[in-house]
Amino acid sequence: MKKLVIGLLLVMMLPPAVADWFYNSENIIANIDISGDAEIVPLTPSGYIETAAINITFFPKQYDNQELLKLYTNPKAEISKDSLKFEWKRPEGKIDFNVNADVKITNRFPEIRQKINFPIEELPKDTLLYTKPSETIDSGNEDIIRIASELARGEDDLYAAVFKIAEWTKHNIEYNLSTLTAEVSQKASWVLQNKQGVCDELTSLFIALLRAVGIPARFVSGISYTNSPLFPENWGAHGWAEVYFPGYGWIPFDVTYGQFGWVDPAHIKFKESVDSDEPSTYYNWLGRNADLKTRKLDIKTELISNTGYAKTPLNMEISNLKKGISFGSYNLLTATIENPNDFYYATELHLSKPKEVKIIGNEQKSILLLPKEKKKVFWILKLDNNLDSRYSYTFPLLVSTSNNISSETSFIANIRERDVSFDEVEQIAKLFEEEKEKKYSGNVILDCKIGKGEFYEYEDVEVHCYAKNTGNVFLENADVCFEGKCQKISLGISQAKNATFEVNNSMIGQRQSAVTLRNKLVSKASYLDFKVNDAPKIEIQRIGFPLNVSYNQNFTIFFTLAKISGSNPKNIKVIFAQNGNKKEWGINELTENRMFVLNFLGSQMKYGKNDYKIYANYQDGLNKQYNTNKEFSISLVNASLWQRLLLFFNNLEGISLQSVTIMLLIVAAVFIGLFAWIWRKGKGY
Repeated sequence: MKKLVIGLLLVMMLPPAVADWFYNSENIIANIDISGDAEIVPLTPSGYIETAAINITFFPKQYDNQELLKLYTNPKAEISKDSLKFEWKRPEGKIDFNVNADVKITNRFPEIRQKINFPIEELPKDTLLYTKPSETIDSGNEDIIRIASELARGEDDLYAAVFKIAEWTKHNIEYNLSTLTAEVSQKASWVLQNKQGVCDELTSLFIALLRAVGIPARFVSGISYTNSPLFPENWGAHGWAEVYFPGYGWIPFDVTYGQFGWVDPAHIKFKESVDSDEPSTYYNWLGRNADLKTRKLDIKTELISNTGYAKTPLNMEISNLKKGISFGSYNLLTATIENPNDFYYATELHLSKPKEVKIIGNEQKSILLLPKEKKKVFWILKLDNNLDSRYSYTFPLLVSTSNNISSETSFIANIRERDVSFDEVEQIAKLFEEEKEKKYSGNVILDCKIGKGEFYEYEDVEVHCYAKNTGNVFLENADVCFEGKCQKISLGISQAKNATFEVNNSMIGQRQSAVTLRNKLVSKASYLDFKVNDAPKIEIQRIGFPLNVSYNQNFTIFFTLAKISGSNPKNIKVIFAQNGNKKEWGINELTENRMFVLNFLGSQMKYGKNDYKIYANYQDGLNKQYNTNKEFSISLVNASLWQRLLLFFNNLEGISLQSVTIMLLIVAAVFIGLFAWIWRKGKGY
């Protein structure tokens, strides 16, 4: 296995957050310049136009949050509530006109504080027109009625019904500029059938779906700001919708921008109409044998100023199911969003991630939060398998809302981390979905805690859960389950109960397990992240040594201290013993295998068999003691008498001085006796 370079982190950078002035400025002042022209075309030499008039309805006007600071026209136009009328007497060649306006937009978030019942029972007469089919918004189409009815089925909250239809339109109709729909406004039924369109067509379908279930909605046209690379200019013509909420009036919804129940202050409203295809410029002329050739309006917008800061608060925190995964594994990113306001709040969530991380499903998610409500949104992620095994990677993730509220997190990946399967991640994702579907789940508190976040397999650890019914319905025979073990509890209104489970400590490794509380009304889950460590274990492996050595030979002994447990042994003491001599080493923590290489001389041994022993004493994190050892022998052979004598003296270490003296005297006596015997032999005695 290649050595893993944990110290080197390769960070995949995300795009920087965009400037958010067009989302959250308190006030915006913009200058809008509209110009147009028409050419007089005589059909005969005597042809002429006596009078010509152009009526424009597409220009900025005064609305609740929109103030018209200046309006200049050239030539001077006749101004009425909804139109500008330009007139020419006996014009020749080309006629042109110009409208220049300064507009101030105040950023106001519509605050709907109370539930409005759906279906709507009574409507003001002036809104009934906006519940009927029109030329482009053909809400009477059978397919539109069927889809709208299915989306709103079982819903009794008007905001929730409108949100579901907006969300479906946003995520099921492709915004596509590559077709002729950018130039030709198609009917809502065509958009539904072809599943594509531009802003006015998405909006037409959204309005048609609303009208099909009796919700008044009208088409709004104007200009807006975008930083999308799809468009050569930041400011451009745009269409969105307004939906009627009894007691509150007309509320803006922009399905193209993912702004549901509000629009940013860079939306400048020009016109509201029953149908998206209603003309915005009317040409009239009186003459003889002559025509008027018209061209599209040219609209230019320039930001004059943006002041203040008016971000509607929203609390968001994102986290990963797994802090670390192996290459090719799956992960689950969860965004927990809380609405601290006393009014409804809907927004779209966008996930930014490195290219090595793939999203299973939609990149964008929409969410509706009731006053003070908290919800979770999740993404299933898959990591690329083709990453360099020598490195450990850090992958940053960023989730941002439609008005640029954001939260960041990250996870690591390397070959040491555990494989996480799609099934494991999908199981938890299904729990999230089930909780969303059973609406009473929001009225149940389930809070579970584990005794220790990390423990050894020999420890007994418990999970303690607290469950409370904060709603107004009796919950009967709910199953509280943890890792296959279940208990039944019933919770009366405002009643709380406890449940305790023993953790199965035979499953080693990092675990994230859910405690679930379920019955037909509720599905609630509390997630526990903990780690079960196996007992640390060291083996002395790959011992290398010669069986026989000679007196003058240099030789090597090597061995590996191998970590064969998931947990790290701590406070290791390694002892190498040879003929009563010892060498010692200390290691604070063994995180990977450690090799030892020792050099010896044959002259340091004793003649014959030499015994060696390797000890390893160590502890776990709770100071529990463990040990292991290995023994082997090496023989010193082929030593001369003199070498044996030297070896004898080399191994006298540790013998007392008195014993050494006696042994030397004995040796001396032997030599003297031998010398005397030889001398006597030579003399003939």
